[in-house]
Amino acid sequence: MMKRAMIFFIITGMCFSGCATESGLTERETGGLAGAALGAGIGALAGSATGHAGVGTAIGAGAGLLTGAVAGEMARRQKEQTKKELREEMMQQQYQPMYAPQPYTATQPVATAPVARQELNTKYNPRTGQTFPSTYTYDPNTGEALKTLQ
Repeated sequence: MMKRAMIFFIITGMCFSGCATESGLTERETGGLAGAALGAGIGALAGSATGHAGVGTAIGAGAGLLTGAVAGEMARRQKEQTKKELREEMMQQQYQPMYAPQPYTATQPVATAPVARQELNTKYNPRTGQTFPSTYTYDPNTGEALKTLQ
């Protein structure tokens, strides 16, 4: 009996290793196959303990197929929902009103340059001789303390 179970698991493993390549199976189909294999294995073990390994395998495979297909379908729906939410978020970000194209007008707005205020440089770095505004305490390039101009 142990020899038959071992042969069963070897053949099952060989079947599933053939499915290891990229294929067009959906999540539902993949879940169904995995569930059927797992159910058949558990059913065979339970059936062999009671003396009816074939019946246990058949019942376990059917129950596993159904359970795996339902779980696979739930995974597929969750994946689709996540994709939908991501698409909606990207569309919302892409088409925000502030980034939407503005209509062309005959008179283009005139750009005005900001008026720069003249700051008096009242501090300096004694080593480099570079001057800085009075708000600076240290030279931003070297980190050295600044001294006031006299």
